[in-house]
Amino acid sequence: MISESCIITKNENNTLAKKTVGTWELVFQSMGQITPITILAGLIVSIVSFSLTAAPLAMLISFVAVLMAANTIYQFSGRIAHAGGYYAYVESGLGKSLGKFTGLQYLIYQVSNLGLEYLIVIWGFSKSLNYAFGTSLPVWTGVVWMGLMIALSFLLMRRGARPSLRLALALGTIQVFFVIILSLIIIPLAPDNTLQAFAPTAASNGWTGVFLGFIVGGYLAFAGYGSIVPMGEEAKSPRKTIRRALVIVILMAGVVFILGSYAMIVGFGITKLSTFSSVVIPGLVVTRRFVGVGGAVVFIAINVFLSTYGTVVGMGTPLTRVMYALGRDKVLSEKLSKVNDRGVPLNSIYTTYVITMLAAVITGGVFYIFYGFYNGLYYAWVIFGTIATLTTLFVHILSNSSLTVLSFRENAKRKLLTWVVLPIATTILMGVAYYYTLLGITMPYLIAPIIFLVWIAISAAITILYRHRTVPIDFSAMTPDGDDENARY
Repeated sequence: MISESCIITKNENNTLAKKTVGTWELVFQSMGQITPITILAGLIVSIVSFSLTAAPLAMLISFVAVLMAANTIYQFSGRIAHAGGYYAYVESGLGKSLGKFTGLQYLIYQVSNLGLEYLIVIWGFSKSLNYAFGTSLPVWTGVVWMGLMIALSFLLMRRGARPSLRLALALGTIQVFFVIILSLIIIPLAPDNTLQAFAPTAASNGWTGVFLGFIVGGYLAFAGYGSIVPMGEEAKSPRKTIRRALVIVILMAGVVFILGSYAMIVGFGITKLSTFSSVVIPGLVVTRRFVGVGGAVVFIAINVFLSTYGTVVGMGTPLTRVMYALGRDKVLSEKLSKVNDRGVPLNSIYTTYVITMLAAVITGGVFYIFYGFYNGLYYAWVIFGTIATLTTLFVHILSNSSLTVLSFRENAKRKLLTWVVLPIATTILMGVAYYYTLLGITMPYLIAPIIFLVWIAISAAITILYRHRTVPIDFSAMTPDGDDENARY
């Protein structure tokens, strides 16, 4: 029997498997990270905490911001297919150092996302089952369930992108249809239907409340749409496939989140929203109220049993690819760029699981000690979510700037709208989000921007210290038109 350590050395070029995933695998990789059901369960709690009745407005603004930000990905994905994803985009316009720096930002973004996912599941697992079935499961059962989902995703990710994403595709399809159908049942029956849901005056503190909802959950809810970018080296016809998947994901998520958030606030009751965040799974309460116990059972099956796997794979897969690329470019240890004979970056996969589990255990443990189980884990995952949102906005600002700089370098006058105007407008919108966030955020949530700034300093130090050894990306091998079989990534 040949040991796995021997197998890893067979792929001497350390290249990822080519042409393994298509459009719909990528769509539901993104939807796995986006997790449509969270608009009924996890993220909707943090959004309503700040935006109250205006939660659908926060989601609408998030949708517009995502459409604008996605333009940059759409433009770049027609030129660049690289496992580094966003950092390859930034490097093409702003140079090697800022490119590698961006890659390091992406790492903390996805680590925060996975930490958030682990804690949300643990936070709501036993309470949701106890509510629906009248059981008395202890809170530690959530830890057991999350451990099982981590193990399942780990085993399938080790087999490669295609097997793990095929399962994510099936589970994601079920989620999307469930959220849409449930929302269409709740809205006509709800007594509180109102256009106030799209007015900033309905938030707890006007526009500040709306943009805080945007930051702590709204934009983050859509954040998985960019997770397809690091799959460029493994996608079939990547320059066409990634663009197509991007459009499908954003439109699908926009419908699900705006419709679902509105259904939740009117279904829960607008006059009762001050108690919304104290209910562990408000979507479960609303579902049971309008659809009965049978609907609550289906809700739990999808929220607890089906969505967790897809979310971990949707977040973990792109993180492993960026980690692999940073190892290949010698920003991180070159061991991270080792792959097995199937083109799977095993070392990056192992590292991903170790780091994300440690982050969740340490952060969740500390807040549990000081604030108890439900309050402590709630604070911890909101902080993870805020770090993730601040970081993804920063990564997009760098990507937008790169596209604009590239337009002047190439004198792309015909692309003034898509390469200059839209990227700059998107950056301004993100700047407004930053302003309102820092204006209204308090402890313990203030820990999030502090960690964000500390990581920026650490990333800058790594980039500067290792600038002489890092390897630049060879963009000359990537043809803007078509998919070059011989491109050197």
